[in-house]
Amino acid sequence: METKARYTLVGTFVLAVALAGFAFVYWLHNMGGLANRQIYQVRFESSVSGLLTGSNVLFNGIRVGEVTNIALSPDAPKEVLVTIAVDPKTPIRADTVVSVDFQGLTGAPIIMLTGGAKGAAPLAAVGGEAPLLVANNESTQSLSQSARATLGRLDKVIDDNSSALHDAISGISAFAGVLARNSERIDGILAGLERFAGGAKAKPGIYNLSARQGAVVCKQANLPQLVVPEPAAPMAFNSDKVIIVGDPPENAPFEKAQFTDNVPSVVQSKVIESLEGSGCFAAVTRPLDNLEQSEQLQTEIRQFAVRLTPTPTADIEIVAKLVSAGGKIEGSRVFHESAALKAVDAPSAVAALDASFRKVLEGVVPWVAQLPRKAEPAKGAEPSLDDIPEPPEPPAP
Repeated sequence: METKARYTLVGTFVLAVALAGFAFVYWLHNMGGLANRQIYQVRFESSVSGLLTGSNVLFNGIRVGEVTNIALSPDAPKEVLVTIAVDPKTPIRADTVVSVDFQGLTGAPIIMLTGGAKGAAPLAAVGGEAPLLVANNESTQSLSQSARATLGRLDKVIDDNSSALHDAISGISAFAGVLARNSERIDGILAGLERFAGGAKAKPGIYNLSARQGAVVCKQANLPQLVVPEPAAPMAFNSDKVIIVGDPPENAPFEKAQFTDNVPSVVQSKVIESLEGSGCFAAVTRPLDNLEQSEQLQTEIRQFAVRLTPTPTADIEIVAKLVSAGGKIEGSRVFHESAALKAVDAPSAVAALDASFRKVLEGVVPWVAQLPRKAEPAKGAEPSLDDIPEPPEPPAP
């Protein structure tokens, strides 16, 4: 009897554990309790492929029940009647929207309920049957069906606008060709816009030339005013860059060397400054409007560059002509100087050009100051009797 009692106790314990497990699973499946469920019917007018009995029912993303039955409507073969059991506290209204969704990308289908307006009336039963929710036609479209429909619409749009798309693609191709052929100009335009907007980096290597630093040539200003026009120069030298005769090597960044102005303008400025420092002239100036006729120092830049062969050398050649107020050339001379570069780089190139230019100025200033001037008759003066030649004697009979 004692052995049978132990078997009975063990069997009772096993049965109780099994019942407890079933109860726990039921409790989990029914949202934590054996509460009552409100039954609703959902009518779908299209396929509900993949929806099963036991599928979850979500309201605004929160699980509120499950599917209890799926059946075909006997009166309408296209319709599917789905019975759902949800928590009675779920605020299902007459305007609640029903759709079929998926949990995750590859999850099982679920029924998704979306809440209606706050003041909408609760969904009531009709004729003693469960309240009925009607899903729209697009609520059960699968992902593949939706994709096919979208692709179909896109294909129709492309067919309707094929000629316009062809013209647009041709225009883009032509525009791309224009951009490719003018890439360097576009880069220059963009760089100019960037500098105009203040977004470009400051230009490196801004240089200037030096004026004559020698001693005073004259103790007093015994010469009249002198006008110094801007030198004439070939187009290649009319630039603010260091001009290179020959192709510069890759390791010679001469493109970074830049003067404060175009070379002729800088040369004119330094010539005027050097002549003013000589102390020989009453005034030295650029050509001005309403200026009385004066002597002019006209110059021409024949060479102002760096030669790379046979050795890197700065080479400068300037022709100077002193023209009187009456327009006569009183003197002309060619000044040619050169200096070797200490290194093949931008600072050394500018330093060599500056040294050569100072030597030119050291020759120009004394030459202009000491050049003999020819006396000219005053403007409007009548010629004297001594200047009138005598008539020739008549021939002998």
